[in-house]
Amino acid sequence: MNNFLSGSALEEYEYILIASVLAALAGFYYFVREWKRWHLIKDTPTARLRSAHQGYVELEGRGKLSEDHIIYAPLSNHKCVWYQSLIECKETIFHKKRTRTQWKILYRNTSDHPFLLDDGTGTCMVNPDGAEIISNEKLIWHGNTEWPTRTKILDNGSIAMALTSRYRYSERLILPGQRLYIIGHLKTQSPSTERSVKDIKRELITDWKRNAQQLLERFDTNKDGEINQAEWEIARQSALSEAQAIHQALLNEPEINRVSKPSNNQRPYIISVRPQTELIEKYRRNASIALISSFSIMGYVVWLLRHYG
Repeated sequence: MNNFLSGSALEEYEYILIASVLAALAGFYYFVREWKRWHLIKDTPTARLRSAHQGYVELEGRGKLSEDHIIYAPLSNHKCVWYQSLIECKETIFHKKRTRTQWKILYRNTSDHPFLLDDGTGTCMVNPDGAEIISNEKLIWHGNTEWPTRTKILDNGSIAMALTSRYRYSERLILPGQRLYIIGHLKTQSPSTERSVKDIKRELITDWKRNAQQLLERFDTNKDGEINQAEWEIARQSALSEAQAIHQALLNEPEINRVSKPSNNQRPYIISVRPQTELIEKYRRNASIALISSFSIMGYVVWLLRHYG
């Protein structure tokens, strides 16, 4: 029936048809992705760190801060195991005699600092980089300075402040002690296998070279202000002896469990404060909605082709 459509109407028809087909394909892709996550979480047994196998695992436990690295959210200054911070500036735009307000992003920062997961049988380091993170703590407050002057925010501020302030600050947080669900790649690493004697020796020599005066004082035995070949050999043997002692000490250190993003992009990496049962229901619902939407749009495409094709 294209012969019955004017030029502009034909262009509009083609645009709607293409957009509808793309929307249907996007909906079906989203259905497949959510369906896979639904069944993956439902069918993967929850492991315990004491006996967990290496590779793709599902874990549950409580988030904890590492003793040697305390994490503070940069805007609210809350102690946390993960944060995502955002500063926006309110802008007023005049266009075609109309005024509208929009928020321009000035600062965005997402934590990539590892934190601990404790499931009662052991602990592991969790690297949040690349994870889909689901949190339930979100703070939003306002001010008139680019960087917030109010920290340790306990509420989201008043509506009046929101209307009159130029800047908006928001943070999503995971707090220490919150129960977490994690599905990702587990690898157990021994400090002694991570750093060989050769690597430690190389690091020692590199450090010595950075401090030339100390190097001369230690190995310039003839006091001529230079390290000759024989003296370098003594330095290398000394570095080897120290490296062997350091590596021996590493053998006595405990193994470290680490969870990170899988190398296989088909497997999701999820860190969630919502329990497994809620995630299963969420992905099941999303998959159903996506499938129904995709079929509905495809039905509309068929209708368009029959009436105007």
